[in-house]
Amino acid sequence: MPRALLDGADADAQFSILCDCYRAKLPRGWFFSGPTAARIIGVPLPNRLERLEVHVTAPGDFLPRGTFVVGHKAAAAETTSMFGHRVRVPAELWCELASVLTVDELITAGDRMLSEKPVMLTTRRHLERALTAYGAGRGVRKLREALPQLRENVWSPRETWVRLVILRAGLPEPERNARIYSSDGKQIAIGDLVYRRYKVVIEYEGERWHGDRWSGIDVDRYNKLVLAGWTVIRVRKHHTEADVERMTREALVLKGWRG
Repeated sequence: MPRALLDGADADAQFSILCDCYRAKLPRGWFFSGPTAARIIGVPLPNRLERLEVHVTAPGDFLPRGTFVVGHKAAAAETTSMFGHRVRVPAELWCELASVLTVDELITAGDRMLSEKPVMLTTRRHLERALTAYGAGRGVRKLREALPQLRENVWSPRETWVRLVILRAGLPEPERNARIYSSDGKQIAIGDLVYRRYKVVIEYEGERWHGDRWSGIDVDRYNKLVLAGWTVIRVRKHHTEADVERMTREALVLKGWRG
């Protein structure tokens, strides 16, 4: 691979190039693992792990080596083909990531794996089995702490963050990406985090929604919710945990929640 090919590409393209190049020489039985497998299948990772390298695991005692290669070995591992690459199955991958992720980062990764949007990567049952098989592996305590906090139907890492903030503040757990209907039965929105009983919805707004044509759709949707009697809490990047807790608590109290 000409080095100029990498130098002229952005970070995502560089990663794709490395994976494609290594796949061409990947021996039978070897597979992508760890942060590399996570990036390939679309599991969110912290920025510190998005490096110009590929993690490759080989069965037995041989340790893969090479430029840009981080080698690993495993006595036994289940693999699958996803997006054109041989990777460790998601449930086992989640356990493997415990060596490099915090508890909250594992929850974020697990939420993504359980979400049907854009595609479900594993099930809670598979994660439970993988954790049992993981035994006393590195980070097992973090995995045991994270597993009960995973939720299905979570569509973004920031939704996970907001949910964890409000639950740890002692507030009730909301529905996730729930459909909201008007009095005449028409759907007016799918709320990120919804308190149906109190008609409170929390929306995390990514930065892109304020710089393109989709921002107008959001404005119209919020207006419909307000006119239908809903309180809309809009959370953006600059909001802190304290902000999220305060706004959510105040909205719930105003709508009749007494804790």
